[in-house]
Amino acid sequence: MKKTLAIAGVLALTITPTVSFADHLEPKESEIRPGGNLAHTNLFRASLSGADLSDANLSFINLRSADLSGANLSGAKLNGANLAISDLMGVDLSGADLSGAILKRADLDSANLSGAELSGADLRDITASNISGCPISLPSGWVCENNSLIQP
Repeated sequence: MKKTLAIAGVLALTITPTVSFADHLEPKESEIRPGGNLAHTNLFRASLSGADLSDANLSFINLRSADLSGANLSGAKLNGANLAISDLMGVDLSGADLSGAILKRADLDSANLSGAELSGADLRDITASNISGCPISLPSGWVCENNSLIQP
């Protein structure tokens, strides 16, 4: 019985992707592009102002305190991403999936949020005025009105 369990354990470890064990991976320069795959990457405090990461897979990426002002993140997968304290001023997030993302204290002023998915996102203490368009979904208690995201 012990032998069977040991074999099952070894097999489970050999077929489990190593990414699931990674806290956050170091970025590959070639993946910082439209449609790139930067899932689980650590870009803490990165300067990506004006970058084009449209349609990129940025799931569970660490972009805490990053400068993404004016970046194109349209259609990007940012589910579970950490964007806390990031500069997202003027960023294009149209059609982006930010479900479950951490946006605490992020600056979203003048961002394009048309069709963005923000369900389950942490929006505590964000700045989001003069935005273009409204997300298709917001966390409970949040509304999009007068070109702003607010928690009445």
